Amino acid sequence: MVKKIVEKWQLDNEKPVKVEKYDKVAVKNGIDDMIRKVLQSKYNMSESFKTRDTRLLICALACSFSLTGVLYDYFYPFPQSKIVLGVCSLSYFTITALLYVWEWFVEKGTFYEGSTGGLNIKLSSSMKRFCGDYHLRGESDHHCTEFNKCISTWLNEEGTILQDKIEKEVDEIYAHLSKGDKGQ
Repeated sequence: MVKKIVEKWQLDNEKPVKVEKYDKVAVKNGIDDMIRKVLQSKYNMSESFKTRDTRLLICALACSFSLTGVLYDYFYPFPQSKIVLGVCSLSYFTITALLYVWEWFVEKGTFYEGSTGGLNIKLSSSMKRFCGDYHLRGESDHHCTEFNKCISTWLNEEGTILQDKIEKEVDEIYAHLSKGDKGQ
């Protein structure tokens, strides 16, 4: 489901990614996209959308309860639909709470899940509110790695993300995550 949408949004390999360098959210998303681009083009990784599809399923379930309540109330006005509206409302808010738990504890800022040759990689990133440090966490089947870098190391004065510098970082991350021995 999400895969079809993301395939339409593929980054153009010839055009450099340019962002507003004072907008930290845009910079973070641009760096995330560049890391995704390097992993897919250089290491031929295929992206998995299981966690995003699960989030969409949870949202669809919540919306179905909401729609059920609205339609039932339309056909059977309020005094008759009181119990159904109560059940649908409580179910909607419970499933929405489940969605928040899913995002906080399962997704944890994940922007990429991919696999190649039996190696599964999951990457998540974050930036604190008043800090210019980009925090990246990578997990594979056997290893985990984290690093912090200032976003200015990957941007030039015009706000263009420097692909060659990000590619070096991704090479290090991929080498660490693809180690054959189990540990760490």
